[in-house]
Amino acid sequence: MVQSNRDTGRKPQINAAGERSDKRLEELGKRLSDAKARRPDYDDDAGRRGNAMGVAFRIATELVAGVVVGGLIGWLLDSWLGTKPVLLVIFFVLGAAAGILNVMRTAHQMQSGVTGDGPEPSGKDPDSR
Repeated sequence: MVQSNRDTGRKPQINAAGERSDKRLEELGKRLSDAKARRPDYDDDAGRRGNAMGVAFRIATELVAGVVVGGLIGWLLDSWLGTKPVLLVIFFVLGAAAGILNVMRTAHQMQSGVTGDGPEPSGKDPDSR
């Protein structure tokens, strides 16, 4: 782990206390190894919780993004074509539908991953029906 000065061909450095630096590095390496060995092993529950929280944020973001993008497109088209608020309402609804569809698709993927269902034998994606 720590390369001593003998291996590198350099002269050992001596600090103000008169200790050799390679000896101090070796002692530090041993203390770090001992500390790692004493450290408790954490179970995988924290990793699963973090993964679930990440998926939840992803789902929420996809839903909000669909609504915002749909509303923004509708507002821009209404401003450009002078048809306020018709296209805003239409694209807002389309954006909400797209967001809900993304949430349903993600939930379906999560469910199939938990139950062990893989892709269909034909190789087709079950969401592409």
